[in-house]
Amino acid sequence: MAILLGGTAIAGWVLFRSRGHEHRDRTLTAERHELMRNVDRMNMPTFDAMVGQLLVGLDAKRVKKFGHRKNDLGCNFVVTFNNGKRIIVRAKKDDKQLRRRNGNRHVQILGGEIKARWDCDAGVIITNANLHWMHHAARNEAVARQLGVLIVDRDRLAEWIDTGQPPAELRPVRAAIQAGTGAAQ
Repeated sequence: MAILLGGTAIAGWVLFRSRGHEHRDRTLTAERHELMRNVDRMNMPTFDAMVGQLLVGLDAKRVKKFGHRKNDLGCNFVVTFNNGKRIIVRAKKDDKQLRRRNGNRHVQILGGEIKARWDCDAGVIITNANLHWMHHAARNEAVARQLGVLIVDRDRLAEWIDTGQPPAELRPVRAAIQAGTGAAQ
């Protein structure tokens, strides 16, 4: 009887505690949806400037922008880190075509340009489109990994803007740079 009563009390406590997290998660999600609605309303130059500000927050040695032309694949930034590593970042505002085609074309094009055109070590696509909702998302992630491209789509972009923390895949780069500069001193 004591075990049953103790188990019921613990289960009640867990359920009570989890309700607070559920409310907090819903609030956070609603805030991020509103944040992304504001991003959706941005024109292309404003979106490009916002992405540029996020990239400057990576504490890179240099962030260089290559202009956005109408009807192209997006605005490009080459980010050079203190350890000499370079990444090409393509900022692509959702134009409905990106989402409809699941971004696969953009991933493949950027993957092919990383070394050949930009002489970089990796590529990143940053977009306000949701590229992970379709059933092809796992395949596209595999292609992106194979080509050395990181996809930062709607949810990851919202988290980056909200918290100020870049995606986890970009954080070790900063940690490796800091470790490398510490070892060199």
